[in-house]
Amino acid sequence: MKVSITTPVWGCSTENLIAIAKMAEDSGIYAILSPEVPPYSGLSNASLMANHTSNTLVGTWIANIYLRHPVLCAAESMTIQEFSNDRLLLGLGVSHKPVNSRLGIEMGDPIDTMRNYVNSVRSYVDGTSEQISLKRKISQFPIYIAGLTERTAELAGEVADGLMPYLASTSHLKKLSDSVKKGRESSSLTSDFCLTAGLPSFISDDEDLATDSAIKGLSGYARLPYYQRVLDLSGYGEIVSKIKDGTNPAEALTAELVNDLALVGSVKKCSETLSRFIEAGADMPIITPNAVGKQSPLEVMQNILDVVSS
Repeated sequence: MKVSITTPVWGCSTENLIAIAKMAEDSGIYAILSPEVPPYSGLSNASLMANHTSNTLVGTWIANIYLRHPVLCAAESMTIQEFSNDRLLLGLGVSHKPVNSRLGIEMGDPIDTMRNYVNSVRSYVDGTSEQISLKRKISQFPIYIAGLTERTAELAGEVADGLMPYLASTSHLKKLSDSVKKGRESSSLTSDFCLTAGLPSFISDDEDLATDSAIKGLSGYARLPYYQRVLDLSGYGEIVSKIKDGTNPAEALTAELVNDLALVGSVKKCSETLSRFIEAGADMPIITPNAVGKQSPLEVMQNILDVVSS
């Protein structure tokens, strides 16, 4: 079973980052991936983790394509791939319009932009680019893209090696899988495709506190249009409508929703939820850490490892 984890979404100290990476490697985690929320760089974090691990894959979940020219993304990724002895997993995404707009970034058509970006990065690495030759012989690393809709899943099947959805129900995950297969039919890629499932975790024997923490922790995501879309597609349209009408997401989200889309509660219960997503077709669950109560980053990580090993 390939299970991967992310470092804390909102970042952590380099000391904790290194410790988490070492814990992941010692526990046989498939990949340790870094989100990218300024002031933290996903690729910089991946490089640091590569420096303190030997076998576990390192990478991004995800790197915002609007923050780097694809030639720089390729160059940075090639350095990590070379140094880590071919352990890089590059996850790319478009982030969110409110986030990018705040930085003065016009997104254009995210689908076309992502298609061009992935193809450009791949061409810089394999030497087929007509723009520039990076003159480095580095083995190709897998490129995954973030996606929440069937249209993006089809794009992933066409140009990428994997898809990274988040907050998708098992029923929606199956629809994404079908769309990936449709995109693969028109692709020239021959790599094995990996469908991941991003699963936020709130692990504690105190079920009520874990549920309250999950509702609070996921309420910020529910304000963003892309995540509202995936919640709607996952069967929670009524909740999304309430939020759009002005209800505070922390009051609109329900115990049913968070227990359906996240790992919430005891180790045993979270292990059962994890198995449900694997049975639904997730080739690689990606667990994101969230504290319940006053848990430290390392305590949160140990709880995730307990779930994976149970």
